[in-house]
Amino acid sequence: RLQCRRIILGNPLIAVTMLKHDMNAGLFVPVEVLVRGIEGGGCEVGYVVPSSLIVGSSKLDEGSDSNGKGELKKAAEMLDRKLKALCRWI
Repeated sequence: RLQCRRIILGNPLIAVTMLKHDMNAGLFVPVEVLVRGIEGGGCEVGYVVPSSLIVGSSKLDEGSDSNGKGELKKAAEMLDRKLKALCRWI
């Protein structure tokens, strides 16, 4: 029988960094990972890249950095890298 687990994880320090720039980021942190067993052994890991959600929600590509959107984008991209590294480790 194959199994599937949804894991919700996060680092409060990263979340706070993002939230101080845009409270809407709270919709996307902590992040969620889906780990699914595959036939023959091993697992498959799925997740949505956090910055893609945050960038779309916060309209970071509009070019205005006067309200800290650049810092939010940096924090979201750091979260992307950390999540990618974790999933590779799994």
